[in-house]
Amino acid sequence: MTKILTLKPFFSERLWGGRKLEQFGFELPTSEKYGEAWVISSLDNGMTYLDNNEGSPISLKQFFLDNRATIFDNAEEFPLLSKIITANDYLSVQVHPDDAYSLEHNQMLGKPECWYIMDCPENAKIIYGHSAKTKDELVEMIANKKWQELFCEVPIKKGDFVYVPPGKVHAITPGVTVFELQRSSDITYRFYDFDRVDKDGNLRPLHIQECIDVTTVPDSNEQVIRINEGKLIDNEYFTLYLLKSTQTINLTGIKWAQITVINGSVVIENQKLTAGQSALLVDLPENLDFIVEGEALFSYKK
Repeated sequence: MTKILTLKPFFSERLWGGRKLEQFGFELPTSEKYGEAWVISSLDNGMTYLDNNEGSPISLKQFFLDNRATIFDNAEEFPLLSKIITANDYLSVQVHPDDAYSLEHNQMLGKPECWYIMDCPENAKIIYGHSAKTKDELVEMIANKKWQELFCEVPIKKGDFVYVPPGKVHAITPGVTVFELQRSSDITYRFYDFDRVDKDGNLRPLHIQECIDVTTVPDSNEQVIRINEGKLIDNEYFTLYLLKSTQTINLTGIKWAQITVINGSVVIENQKLTAGQSALLVDLPENLDFIVEGEALFSYKK
């Protein structure tokens, strides 16, 4: 029988945050501005904890270490990180490194990620890609702060899906809420931060040389896509399903998976999960039934 281990999220305060996470079923711990709920995370700077264990709380990282051999095929670390991001302002324009660059410079793997657009204003756009045709042109545009000319904006709608590979310039824009699935890495290089200051009046650091080093030039040609339901992506980093109706998913060879309910409810083997809840699923059968009255994101790494 599948074990369904619900998780307590970590809430991250952000300059561009607000209170919108409360609209998606989360109870925020203080009156501060929160931009992110790290709903499934084993990173030390944003740890989630198993919700249904007797005695002392157990971190996802500790659960992973205790079960590395039996459930996680002796992986070096828990492989995935899931967040819900609510932007009350522009996020910094960023790019992430690939494995080779990140291992050399950060001693950790690179950071591919993807977004499911949970909510956005009418006529919303995101920053997704750039216009430079050569590295020299990229350097020149950065040096002369030609940000509007450099960064490409593309339209999005609620329900769209976006893949952000390493080397892809990107930023979430005001009013946009996304579910983000990524490799468990916290490496981010900032191109531009709109000259904002923190509560102490300090500019956040930029990483211009690293951005130049890792940005794909010319830009890669990924597109914003719309898939009404089912498998959104399936690659070497992660597999992600959008669940919007009752269904069965074949999980032959998969030992663990994870789920986040973003509205309504999902029932798995008589256990009900509601909006704002996430869970780690272990001891999986070959075929797992989901009774869906709402919307959820279900993922795993093969």
